[in-house]
Amino acid sequence: MVLWPLQKMRSSIVRFVETVRGSERNVLLIFFVSAAIQILILYAIDGKSFIDSVYGTVATLTTVGFGDISPASPLARILYIPTMVVGVLMLPSVAVLLYEMHQRKVMGLKDSKQKDHVVVLGDSKEIIDSIVAEMNSSYEICFVSDMYETNPFRDRAHFVRGSPLEKSILIKANITQARHAIIATEDDSTTILCTALVRELNPSIKIIATIISEERFGTLRTIGADHIINTDSVTGRLLASAVYEPAVIDLISDVTSTLEGHDFVEMDVPDAYKGKKVRDVILDIKNNMGATLLAVNREGQNMINPSLDMVLEKDDRLVVLI
Repeated sequence: MVLWPLQKMRSSIVRFVETVRGSERNVLLIFFVSAAIQILILYAIDGKSFIDSVYGTVATLTTVGFGDISPASPLARILYIPTMVVGVLMLPSVAVLLYEMHQRKVMGLKDSKQKDHVVVLGDSKEIIDSIVAEMNSSYEICFVSDMYETNPFRDRAHFVRGSPLEKSILIKANITQARHAIIATEDDSTTILCTALVRELNPSIKIIATIISEERFGTLRTIGADHIINTDSVTGRLLASAVYEPAVIDLISDVTSTLEGHDFVEMDVPDAYKGKKVRDVILDIKNNMGATLLAVNREGQNMINPSLDMVLEKDDRLVVLI
């Protein structure tokens, strides 16, 4: 009966302690071992229930000492004394340690333990804010920047403070275990160097990068960027288009802003649509999903405004406007 909760407690404590290093880990281990021994004394020797054993141990270690749960047998009392002294004496150290660990995480000094996450490297607060706001909760985010003193997205992203051009900082962001890297700096040279360093540390990562000068596009592609966005070129074209086709610009602003209700979405082809022609699914998508089919992505290539006779394959993806 007691094994399952003890195993759950053990696994949770082990995962937590594994994130701590050096002498801090030793302090936590001693404290948790002391607590575990007290629980076992109350449960196995003194005959208390598991819940009462945990309750009595917590009351002792936190120095609350209600006295309603305490060891009754002589053997339990003798064995309880040393662990009780150790636990109580170490409580202030553990409290300070937990506070310092939290502060290090908030200040961007704690290593990321994330895997298959998105690492955002940038020196523009507006871009970082937009990226974090746009990404849904299914993506774990770690952003690297030296602009912030503390993490402004504590409940949404892990923060590593430092320059994205330092290998040690990228390692703290666990870049080697990341699935995507978004590089958005305000200097092309920084972007190129950062892209090269990320590609060196993680050959399989998908890199999305911004660039200002059209002349650097080829360089950025050569060193490993998978997707490149020329920010100045895009901005210039949008500004010019606003003069003679404002409705188009309003639509783009709508679907690219988190403040509006519409959005571009990429999705797998539903099983019911596989093997069917585009003409047979357009109306169904509209009626069932409230979406408009814009393109079919096949083998990484977008087929915009696809032919009505095109047959959807199992590995296709749909780009729709919702």
